[in-house]
Amino acid sequence: MPATAEGRVATVPPIRGRTSILPAAVVLIIAVGTLAFFTVLNVLLGTNGSPQAQVPVIVGGLPIARHATVFEGWVQGGAPPANIASGLIVPVGAHRVGSVATGGGGPGSSAYDLADRIAVAAPRARVLGFYRSDMEALGWTLESMTVSPHGTAELLFQKGGADGFYWEAGVDATATSPTATTYTYRLFQAADYS
Repeated sequence: MPATAEGRVATVPPIRGRTSILPAAVVLIIAVGTLAFFTVLNVLLGTNGSPQAQVPVIVGGLPIARHATVFEGWVQGGAPPANIASGLIVPVGAHRVGSVATGGGGPGSSAYDLADRIAVAAPRARVLGFYRSDMEALGWTLESMTVSPHGTAELLFQKGGADGFYWEAGVDATATSPTATTYTYRLFQAADYS
């Protein structure tokens, strides 16, 4: 830097030039255009404010029985809540073969805990695969998976209910033949998570 006669360093004035906001304006226009595009797309393809649980189709998996009566009487008066009741699923061809005593009760009781024995003409591995993929697709978390030495396999799922409680669903399956499975499906209200 050049020095003045008094020994001070002379300051150089800043370079004069035009500063443009054009790059920032282009970014803003692209962002607003993208937001508008997806807003219009959402309005055209939306669900009209009524969200429904979407269950994906699992290629090669067992299909869900859409109008099964296996869990008839399990849902009454908001118990269990809708986001939990969506987990009451069975594969096509499944039928109830009996109830299982759990010590709890159904809708309206202080300790919701119901279980039924269910039979389906499908190998145990496909039944377990059905529950593992479809329950997880419905927002349930697989908490544990165990296989006992006696040939029983168990899946335990957990999900926070809209009522402020955790709910657990268990599938305890025994292969009755290479092409048939009998299993227990149990749903119970666990701890308060609020």
